[in-house]
Amino acid sequence: MGKTAEQVIRLDLPSSMQLVYVLDAIISEILREMGFDEETSEQVNLAVIEAGTNAIKHGNKEDPNKRAYFEFAVHPDKLAVVVRDEGQGFVREEVADPLDPVNLLKSSGRGLFLMEACMDVVTYGNSGAVVNMVKYKSSSEKQQA
Repeated sequence: MGKTAEQVIRLDLPSSMQLVYVLDAIISEILREMGFDEETSEQVNLAVIEAGTNAIKHGNKEDPNKRAYFEFAVHPDKLAVVVRDEGQGFVREEVADPLDPVNLLKSSGRGLFLMEACMDVVTYGNSGAVVNMVKYKSSSEKQQA
């Protein structure tokens, strides 16, 4: 229990969907180092990729002059992820619920739903241009879904 200081890994990417593989490689390595189980790692990976995709595609509109910023704070008991873009943000309540039958064939809203289902905590700041996500290592914290 001597290691309490967090390690923070920062990444900023040009807004190109072709660079999402970099994000995938980094989050996979962080999760492996932290010792998350395979199922949890897949959930976190999916949530981070969705958040990154949203930042690049929807937030920055794939503008190569805008960047998407990622911060991974590694704690002994959790991983905290912050994803920020240079877009105008959005209002979470205005994004369609993908589980509502009228929206089943629409693609919008699925990424946010997946992020919220896969992570223990998801909050939005700066009018939606910042997403904060947390995944705890112990399974007792996530038995609410």
